[in-house]
Amino acid sequence: MNKFLVVSCLCALLMACQHSPRKNYYYLSPISEKNTSQTTANENLQLIGIGPVDIAEYLTRSQIIDNQTDNTLTLSENAYWAEPLDKSIARVISLNLTQMNSSRSFVNFPWRSDAKPHYSLRLHIDDLSRTGKNASINATWELMDTDSKKTIVRRNFIRSIAAESGAKGLAAAFSHLLAELSKEMNQALNQTPDL
Repeated sequence: MNKFLVVSCLCALLMACQHSPRKNYYYLSPISEKNTSQTTANENLQLIGIGPVDIAEYLTRSQIIDNQTDNTLTLSENAYWAEPLDKSIARVISLNLTQMNSSRSFVNFPWRSDAKPHYSLRLHIDDLSRTGKNASINATWELMDTDSKKTIVRRNFIRSIAAESGAKGLAAAFSHLLAELSKEMNQALNQTPDL
């Protein structure tokens, strides 16, 4: 009788595992824009660092947070980030800035000691969320002189836009917000001597 009970429990567990819903993965994407500045093959590229990118601890989970209300997080069912969010944000900002001006080259933090950039863009994300039908970002970014460790520009970036429902709509809205952030960073780079 005990063997029958154990076998029945094992069969029930196997059946439950077979019917687990498939996980869906989503990623942030760069904007699709023509370069506003072209570079030639023999032109020296200005190397700029991206990072470190710090994100609020609650954003470090792989499962996508679908909604935030009244200090409560609602996780999307079977919806996950395809890569860690801090790495994804750095990748997308780097690609956005490259598309905006291809005369610059970007390296993500941590960089090798023999490839240390003179300037770096540092970013801290305090909030990246959806509340109701809107996606929002609250971030602080800095353009730093990495040699002197001095801040050249420091700004807060707060935006909110409409977001379609579901994880796919949220990933698209976050990508759009990062594109807006990248545009602000690009303007600062354009106003900085030697860049």
